[in-house]
Order: sequence, then C-alpha cells, then structure tokens
Amino acid sequence: MRFGGNLATAMAAGTSLAALVTGIVLADSPVRGKMGQPLLVCGAGRAFLVAPDGRVAWNKSGCGNIHRVWKHGEYVYYSNGDLRRIEIVTGKDELVYSPGGKEGLFGFEVLDNGNIVVAENSTDFIAELKAGTWEPVVRFKGDPANHEGKVPGGAHHHYRMVRKTGRGTYLVCCSTANFVREYDRSGKLVWEQKIPAKITFDCLRRANGNTLVSHLDAVTEYTPDHKVVWQFRCEDAPDLRLSNLCGIWEQRNGNLVVGTYANGVEDGSRTTAFEVTRDKRIVWSYAAAGRRFSMMTAFPVDGSRWP
Repeated sequence: MRFGGNLATAMAAGTSLAALVTGIVLADSPVRGKMGQPLLVCGAGRAFLVAPDGRVAWNKSGCGNIHRVWKHGEYVYYSNGDLRRIEIVTGKDELVYSPGGKEGLFGFEVLDNGNIVVAENSTDFIAELKAGTWEPVVRFKGDPANHEGKVPGGAHHHYRMVRKTGRGTYLVCCSTANFVREYDRSGKLVWEQKIPAKITFDCLRRANGNTLVSHLDAVTEYTPDHKVVWQFRCEDAPDLRLSNLCGIWEQRNGNLVVGTYANGVEDGSRTTAFEVTRDKRIVWSYAAAGRRFSMMTAFPVDGSRWP
C-alpha cells in the first residue's frame, strides 16, 4: 500500500490511519514484525509519524535539538530547549513555554488533563503547567547533582525526562549525575535511585510500584527498595545492533517501546526503535536503510486524522 490519493481521500473522510495500514508491511519496509499502531517519533531535528508499514506519513522538520515528542488532542508537543506545539492538520507551530536559562528544557510529559510537566535545565525547576494558561500549579527546585555536588557536563546535563506518577509525585532523570529522583509537590525528595550509566535518560513508574529507567546501554526495572528485578540490555538482541536506548513507553500488556539516539546507519543494519516483551522477545523493529533516523522518543499513538 502506498501513501497517495487513496489515503488522502480516506483521511479526508475521517478514516483512521491505523485502520488503513494495520497489518500491512511492504516487502521493502524498514519494519520487521508487526507494528500495531502508528509511531510518533522525534530526533535529528524533526518530529515524524511512522505508519505500521514503515512509511513516513507525517513530518515536521526544523525542530532543532529535539528530545521529546508527545501527541495530545490535535497537537504534537515537542521540546528543543523551549516547549512548542504543532497543530497537526494546519502545521501551525507555536511556543507554549520558554524556561529561564541558556539550556532550556528537554524533558516534559503531557498529562491526560492537558497539564504539562517540565524539567528545566540551568534553573533546576520542575513545574506542572496548567492546560491552556501554561501557568505553574506546581513549581519547585530539584537537585541535578551527584552526591559530590557535581554535574558532569554542566547545565546541559542537569535533567533529561520527567514524569508524574499515579500518586502525584514527580520522577526526574538527572542526566550525568545518574540518579532518578522522586519529589512530592512541595519539592521534598521522597526517593532516589542511583543508576550505573553514562547518561540516565527516561523513567516511568509502573503500576506495580517499580520504576523503569533507560540509560543508553540498558533499560532496568528497580523496586522501591532498589533491587533490580528486570533488565533488557543492548546485547540481549544482538541482531538489532542496538545502542543509546533513550525514550521508553510501556504498553498495556507490559511490552516496552524503546527509541534510540543516533543509531541508524546508511545500510539499515542498526535498529532505531523496537518493541520488546517481558521475556525479551522482539515484537517489531525499525531500521531504515539509506536514512540516518534518530528515534530518541518513539511512542505508539492513536489513528486520528493526520494530513
């Protein structure tokens, strides 16, 4: 199936992208396995949507040093030092929030109610912004340093991704200090986990209370009392030739979708995004020949209308 007039007609009629392409994989597709949903991705200066057959169905270039992308309603939000959003249908790009400090922000999360959690490098503030007004309803200073009070690499590496937990606390990745720290809404530190890594990139709190952390060479699951109960390392899937594991997204069935930074090569021999089960079976992988795709963040999204 090719993206042309038939797709445009169907999209105009309101047919979802997922319904059109689920289960269809072309012989020359960069996807191996079955990708059940479109994939919203960012990296290498752009945000783009990959259809389940591997083709790019929507693209926004000129996004700068983009680290995170998130779909909410009719918008795609992205971070490149500032927080911006793109209206999907019109392509209108607008500023949502500009933090203080030269290094801005890379980590954010859009909540179900439209509020947005951000982690600011340079200023060290973690904030929750109210939907529409973008005024902070929570704002406090975190600590991006290691126990020696240092941040290797300076302000650029204070924070990476940030998430709000189900109990209303905030998890933040302290990039080169290599801690995941959890704060309550007053800014009190309630938990921290030391990560043996070069860069601690993304984290999320699972329903069982454990915390998943991506840190380039692995994704590791920690219990509240700091025990490792699960880990997926790059070498667990040698055929994919993985490195730089970054954005993580947990599916409802417990599978993880993982994006990579700067792992694509011209011959398509290195995977840039994949889905893995709890028993470390690869569901699908994406490796585009001839294109240096970076997929620092890779999130499955619904099939609502895209131009």
